[in-house]
Amino acid sequence: MNILFFLTPKAEVVSVCDKDNLKQVLETLEQHKFSSVPIVNEYGNYLGTVKEGDLLWYLNDKKSFDGNLLENTNIMDIPRRLTNETVKVDANVVDLFHILISQNFVPVIDDANIFIGIIKRRDVISYAHKRLKEEEMQEESSKEMFDL
Repeated sequence: MNILFFLTPKAEVVSVCDKDNLKQVLETLEQHKFSSVPIVNEYGNYLGTVKEGDLLWYLNDKKSFDGNLLENTNIMDIPRRLTNETVKVDANVVDLFHILISQNFVPVIDDANIFIGIIKRRDVISYAHKRLKEEEMQEESSKEMFDL
């Protein structure tokens, strides 16, 4: 199965720009009720994923929630504690599943590191659930046929 079956294209993905400041990123997270978002530059390159925890640890370290700090801190200056793994468009599903065990979404990039979109853990699990239900129904149907 091709991983692109699960792809949410970049046009539908909320992301932040590498030029955004801390305040803008916090507003984006709050507005969309997300706990993490991809960071993309003006050329469309995937640069990483920023998480709420990264922002909270940074603010805790600075001992401030001052407006000047929020507006004058570029998102790329925030240390990220974990690096989200990416997959290339030609990755196999087994590699994708392995990554989704520890990430809510997997950024998908092409060979030039251009951000294509994301694959959400929820979408993959929903698909697997649907397929298991279908198999279960087929097994029950087969049993009923043999019981006649």
